[in-house]
Formats: sequence, structure tokens, C-alpha cells
Amino acid sequence: LESIIFLVGVISDFKDPSYVSSLPIPIILALILSRVVGCIFFQGTKKMKVEHFMRFCAVFLMFIAAGFFSQSMHKWQELDAFGAWSPLSARAWHNQKVFDASDCCNDKTNRFFVLMRALLGWQDQPTPIEFFAYAIYWVIALAFGFVMVGRAKK
Repeated sequence: LESIIFLVGVISDFKDPSYVSSLPIPIILALILSRVVGCIFFQGTKKMKVEHFMRFCAVFLMFIAAGFFSQSMHKWQELDAFGAWSPLSARAWHNQKVFDASDCCNDKTNRFFVLMRALLGWQDQPTPIEFFAYAIYWVIALAFGFVMVGRAKK
């Protein structure tokens, strides 16, 4: 159902109707590929304990959430919520970059780091606010996790 809604949105977005005729092949290939990947995933996880899978997914989702939180602080900075964002010379210390890894790990041109930015919130030029946001997220998440595990063991 989700795929159908997505495809209706994509098809309705076409301005030129001649492009619609090019959609059936990718749609059919996507359906076949999703079926194959689903079967491989299902067969590969039959012997895996569900408990281990759920723990891995929970930790992975926590990293994604930490990245989202850090990215949200970056967006607030761009909106001047923590002082001037531009021009660069007018930025306060907490809006200055801590380091610059854009030569090797650019999150806009290097495909791996584009993916890491989307998944985990990687920044090639982070600010102290983004560092603090990431750290505060983990302090709160770990404290909450320890409290919940302690209560579950009782």
C-alpha cells in the first residue's frame, strides 16, 4: 500500500505525460528486487535470535536519533536561534566550527559521508552546539536506558 501511494505521488508529479511510459520497467524491477531481498533477509535471519536482532536495531535507531538531534541543532543555528549565523565574521564562539574535515570527509560531495550525514548526522564542520547536542542526547538516552533496564530487572 505504501508503495502504491508513493508511485501515485511520483506519477502525479510528472509535468510531461510521456515520462509515465518509462515507469513500468523500474516499477517491475523494484517489485522483483524487493521480493528477492526480502526472501534473502528472511532466510538469513531464521536462525538469528530475535533478541539480538532487536537490540541491534534499537542501538542503530539510537544513533540515527542522535544524528537527527544534532542536525536539528544545526538547523536552529541556521535560523539564528543561538546568535548570528551569517556573516561568518559575526558568529559567536558557539557558532564557529570546531574543526574542518571537508577536505577528506565532505558531507556534501563524498557519497559515503553524504550517507553518514543522512543516517547518523555527520558534519564535516561541526560547531560546539552540535557537539554538545550529540553528547547531551547520549547522556540522557543512556541514563534513561539504565533506569529502564534497572526497573525491568526488579
